[in-house]
Amino acid sequence: MKQLDKVFKHVIVSYIVVVGALIGFLTAITAILLYISGDPTFSFFTHWVSHLGVGPNGSSVVFNGGMVYSGIISWIYSLYLAGYLHKKGAVKFLTAISLGCGIILGIGLLLIGIFPLELIFGIHNVAAGLFFYGGMFSCIIYGITAYLTPGISKLQSIIGFSIASVFLIYIVVNSLPLNISFKMAAEWAVFFAIPTWILSQGILILRSNYTRL
Repeated sequence: MKQLDKVFKHVIVSYIVVVGALIGFLTAITAILLYISGDPTFSFFTHWVSHLGVGPNGSSVVFNGGMVYSGIISWIYSLYLAGYLHKKGAVKFLTAISLGCGIILGIGLLLIGIFPLELIFGIHNVAAGLFFYGGMFSCIIYGITAYLTPGISKLQSIIGFSIASVFLIYIVVNSLPLNISFKMAAEWAVFFAIPTWILSQGILILRSNYTRL
């Protein structure tokens, strides 16, 4: 019975992660729609992600609040993922690194919401860096850990590496003398990559939990 209780608790946390990621998506989409209603020129090729943080028509409030919320969800997800990896017998130091990267990612999201683009530019840039590198290395380390752990589906590893490749593409795009529109689009791809990763992993882990019931 104790084992069954543990499984049900794990399922509940899985739902929290999945629903949390979905809400993160919805707040971002809502902020975009509010921005467009106040400024129809908005597009993924003409605006940076950070523009939402100072956008018109209440989009800034929704976006910044969503970032703070997403930071908290990222922490919950990181702790949840670390517990999942530990239970599956993953390499301990890789699990610890994965947890650390996830915490850094959450701090970045939280600070982006607290310090919008035009409020304190330096802190905003640091926050964006924490989000970017915390997210990229979270995906890479988790992908490696999942691949090396027999009890974890290799699909989870593949998704981790796939999401990490979005970050690497962003780095390549920004290092090339391309039109700024491509760099903006690449940044948006990175922005949506993290909730996609959290949502997909949450669903896969939730599915694996149900197969044990």
